[in-house]
Amino acid sequence: MPTVTFMGPFPTRRRLDKKGGMWHRGVAVEVSQEWLNQWRSRVSNPRYYKIEGDAGETVDFGSDGIPDSGWTKKDITTWIKENGGETTGYNTKKKLLDMVDTILNPPAPEPEVVEEVAPEPEVVEEVIEDTIVEDPVDETLGVEE
Repeated sequence: MPTVTFMGPFPTRRRLDKKGGMWHRGVAVEVSQEWLNQWRSRVSNPRYYKIEGDAGETVDFGSDGIPDSGWTKKDITTWIKENGGETTGYNTKKKLLDMVDTILNPPAPEPEVVEEVAPEPEVVEEVIEDTIVEDPVDETLGVEE
């Protein structure tokens, strides 16, 4: 089992894991691997804490192959990059999980539409002769007698 030793500047420090008690400088405390994985961010500063016997944090995939809900955004981002995805800017955990879903289930390629162009019909020009017919105009219209 791992042990955590408080090495800080003060003789004691309050523990934040709600178990009560205090860290005492120089006293090794045996903790479970699960506890260490949960509180790793609080005791990982080598200036104040010494961790011995750590097996490392292991992260399991869910049954569907995606990171389970215990994963942090950093874990999910690392998984996305390892599997050929890209992340840019600020991403929420939901947005990252949507990216994971897209990597695991890529969208189907859209079918390529090929339009067949019908040949243009031949245009036959016909020459039509216009016959000019003079319109007999009544010259008396509009003329007063």
